[in-house]
Amino acid sequence: MKRPTSPVLPIPVDRGLKSLIEAAAEKTRLCQADVMRSALRMGVPEVVRRHEVRRSPRRPLVEYLDAFAGLVSPGGESVSPSRFK
Repeated sequence: MKRPTSPVLPIPVDRGLKSLIEAAAEKTRLCQADVMRSALRMGVPEVVRRHEVRRSPRRPLVEYLDAFAGLVSPGGESVSPSRFK
């Protein structure tokens, strides 16, 4: 039975990374594609953990605008706190 073909995803890499992949393939006796598959499985969760942008809960608009309370406007008036709290 013939293995189904999978889409090829060519990824350009620099010389240093290419030599690292080649050395890993030689040491493990795996093909370069298997080295990359294994590295991606092990490495992608770590990349996400290190670079994930955590979204903080959004502040309500009233709280944001109240941060301006006490500032003086160009007309000389002081900005009052929100009446919606």
